[in-house]
Amino acid sequence: MSDTCPICDDAPGHHWLWRDDRLRVVDARDPDHPAFLRVIWNGHVREMTDLADADRDHLMNVVWQVERCVREVAQPEKINLGSLGNMVPHLHWHVIGRWPDDAHFPGSVWSAKQRESAARPRLPSALWRATLLARLGLPTVPVSDALAGAYEGCDYAVALPDGEAVLNVGAPSAALDRWLAAQGQAQWALIAAVNPWSARCDADANRAAHAALRALLTQRGLTVVDAQNCSADAGWTEPALLCAGLSSEEALRIGAAFGQNAVLTGDAGQPAQLRWCVRRQPD
Repeated sequence: MSDTCPICDDAPGHHWLWRDDRLRVVDARDPDHPAFLRVIWNGHVREMTDLADADRDHLMNVVWQVERCVREVAQPEKINLGSLGNMVPHLHWHVIGRWPDDAHFPGSVWSAKQRESAARPRLPSALWRATLLARLGLPTVPVSDALAGAYEGCDYAVALPDGEAVLNVGAPSAALDRWLAAQGQAQWALIAAVNPWSARCDADANRAAHAALRALLTQRGLTVVDAQNCSADAGWTEPALLCAGLSSEEALRIGAAFGQNAVLTGDAGQPAQLRWCVRRQPD
């Protein structure tokens, strides 16, 4: 790690899309190019040949999978790949979807602007993550014993129609069972969307992610109620959503798509279970 490298200084956030113990995939958040991702080697190295053969193969396999994801999700006319690093000599690859009516076509995205880009929606982080998950599997994320303990000891407060109920890992809830029965469902899940991988993010980005999660669940026709994840020991409170009729496997996939470390799931009459959405790496 370098003290003066902006790539080393880039903290996890909603723009981080996938990660393991060697690299990460991020949204470049380029205003003119909505399908511009980067694959960044975590260690501060300058060149491809600084890597061991196995590391270099791993990096390039991820680059190819990211290219496939960009083609699948954004359906661009062309893909640009590049590894430059002249301005920031920290090894990274650009994977960029291009269109003939984008701001710089046919030049590179760093060339003189040719026109105003045609309007294209910025693709949500959850869609990128879900597509990457399908190709690369669950991300690997540092989770300390203290953080794991905070998840396991958390109070998950849900605003049921008959009053607030507090769910805890390993315990059933009669109030939750009554609510499930009223919905005609036997499965439930509690999912958050804020602070991906437990990295503190700004309030506006968190609100947008929470709204996107609510929209996804309601568009699927699921009954949703507001919830709060509260850890007195760790000193944090986060908004979440409880939904009826969602399997634990589907909840895990949705949680992972929103960059969550874990989700809480259960069946009627059974204890609540914490399901990890990541491959846990000791911190």
